[in-house]
Amino acid sequence: MSNAISLNGRLAARWARRAVDRLRKERTEIDELNVFPVPDGDTGTNMYHTLRAAYLAVEELTGPVTLPQVVAALAAGAGRGARGNSGLILAVALQGVADALAGVTVATADAMATALETASDRARSAVARPVDGTMLTVLDAMATEARERADDGASLIDVIAAVRERSRSALRETTGQLTVLREAEVVDAGSTGIVELFDLLYATVTGRTPQDSMLAEVARAPKIIHEATADELEIVAILADTPADSLAEDLDRLGGTSIVINAAKVHVHVADETTAATVIDRLGQYGIARLDMEDLRMHEEEGETKLIALVKGTGLLMHTALNGATALTPEVGDLFETMSELIAAEDREVIVIPSSTSALKSLAGLGAHVVRSRNVGTLLSALAVYDPFAPAGEIFADMTEAAAGTRVGTIYSADQLATDPPTGMLPVIREDEGSTSDGVPGAANALGPGGGTAVAAHPAQFYRVFIEGRAKTQSTELRTLVEKLADRLLGAGGELLTVVHGPDCAPEVLDHLRDWIQKSHETVHFQDIDARDSGVLVIMGVE
Repeated sequence: MSNAISLNGRLAARWARRAVDRLRKERTEIDELNVFPVPDGDTGTNMYHTLRAAYLAVEELTGPVTLPQVVAALAAGAGRGARGNSGLILAVALQGVADALAGVTVATADAMATALETASDRARSAVARPVDGTMLTVLDAMATEARERADDGASLIDVIAAVRERSRSALRETTGQLTVLREAEVVDAGSTGIVELFDLLYATVTGRTPQDSMLAEVARAPKIIHEATADELEIVAILADTPADSLAEDLDRLGGTSIVINAAKVHVHVADETTAATVIDRLGQYGIARLDMEDLRMHEEEGETKLIALVKGTGLLMHTALNGATALTPEVGDLFETMSELIAAEDREVIVIPSSTSALKSLAGLGAHVVRSRNVGTLLSALAVYDPFAPAGEIFADMTEAAAGTRVGTIYSADQLATDPPTGMLPVIREDEGSTSDGVPGAANALGPGGGTAVAAHPAQFYRVFIEGRAKTQSTELRTLVEKLADRLLGAGGELLTVVHGPDCAPEVLDHLRDWIQKSHETVHFQDIDARDSGVLVIMGVE
């Protein structure tokens, strides 16, 4: 083989394009091998979407590109778009390669060995409980082979050829290294993806036609029936702040499994929604910029639409993510930039539902269908009718209609009104204050035009109702106000009353409202959602 063969930016970009195409064609076959860490049948699909996000970042580069630029773009794109356990490990490995090749215009044998060693080390460090017979094992074998060959004075192409062969033998060895693989008589799915990608690197650098895929070799293995697993939910979160090194240990203690952490991106499996809530609250201590969740018991293909919801509070983030949305916290980072990247990464229609009018205004020009949702209540109504498999235009119309037809009321405490008045609050209407202030001295003048300031005049905490931005009744008794608000919203009819509450709404208030609804509006279905957001007291929606 000629020593003149090299790896530069142009060839790296070509490899990425070919790799996306190969995984697109082979993802279903890789999915069928997937039995570890859970048999959820999505490893190939997750690796494909991760690599596709990586290549989209490369496409944004302009002019002549260097090897470090291409690999850095691949790592950044993969980090943003990583899906699942396998996708996040792939992203971590690519970041290791990028860091190792920074400043390396044309790769050498030593640079290749260092890149593979860094990728292997980073991937193993990102996994809370490394297991042999997985991507980690195959990456270790590849890195060891590369270093031995480079130290022996082999050329770059000889190193790549040797690593390619070692990756294939390491893949075959995975069957005997992990009990679940041995019982299923298959090789590891994620490792298969890694081997396929390196095979393409060999073909791209040498200019040769790729040889038979490893999938042809393992295709004789029995098909796997993906059954329900002990882990029911997959959580992928991007945090606002880089977490402490102790986070993996904390998530393990809370019941998380398959934990992979790459800087601010966290992947974890949990057994049920109760554990998920605990884990997400722990992640919320670092701020959650983005949350995706998947039910591992379901193996549906992607629908025609992608949904993005803008909400605050770990409870609402979890609720919207469990209902098929990518949940974003609007206040974290550059919302427009984040949204643009998410939309660009999708090869299907995108629908966005905000939870406030201020967020709605910031979404103009995004190139997505934006539901005119005014608040959390209207967002939840739109979310309830979302069907990812319906045509985009049809489901967008249904969600818009659901949001528009929802009547919403909000209860604020005096402290909230004094420190953080609702955005866009309309001037106070005094039509019913005289009879509903429940004897609070000076209640009629408690709030000046647009939200007011005189709350300090009240020695006792009081609460005020707003319906569609207009101030209505107020009282020192929260139990009284939830009744009044529910009765008023249900006055024009309705089948479902949704109550979103925060930590300052006592459980007995919700119990009282639930009992009162059963007695006074027995045909109305009642549901409550804990926002786990200190900025929320009570929000009600009727549809």
